Amino acid sequence: MNRIFTPGQPAIEAPVYEVGTVTSDSDLLGDLFYGFAQPLHGSWLSDDELIRLTQEAYPSKPYCIVRNWMLLDVMLSERLRKEITVGGQQPVVLYAQNVVKDSGGRRQPDDSVCTSFQVFFDDCFFETKDTLFILAGRGSRKHTNLLAVAALKASLSASC
Repeated sequence: MNRIFTPGQPAIEAPVYEVGTVTSDSDLLGDLFYGFAQPLHGSWLSDDELIRLTQEAYPSKPYCIVRNWMLLDVMLSERLRKEITVGGQQPVVLYAQNVVKDSGGRRQPDDSVCTSFQVFFDDCFFETKDTLFILAGRGSRKHTNLLAVAALKASLSASC
């Protein structure tokens, strides 16, 4: 384990895999789901209140209200980090176990979702290039690597 420091955040432990070591998707997902994560809170409003307020505040923006969520700070090489930030994104993705409401109808209630990279994040709002996600209830935040995110996305697409 390596200690990872993010300004303004407590140091956390993150798994380190040696070069040349073969790591299975189940190991990566196990670390992702069962390793240490910093607890966070999203909105405490009811689902109906969140839907009404989001429709009023963002009438033309596709939105998705989610519960049981995790923000994943993706550790990238400097080259990949620059590519992402030049495009106006940050190396953070959102995994949510439960979709409550997707205004675009792309996801059904109780679906899971793993997003593209973050464009904006503040309080309970996580925005990607095409969707505003409203984080409801409890969630968490942790550091991970791109291999774990790829394994997560593969496991979600395999379950469809």
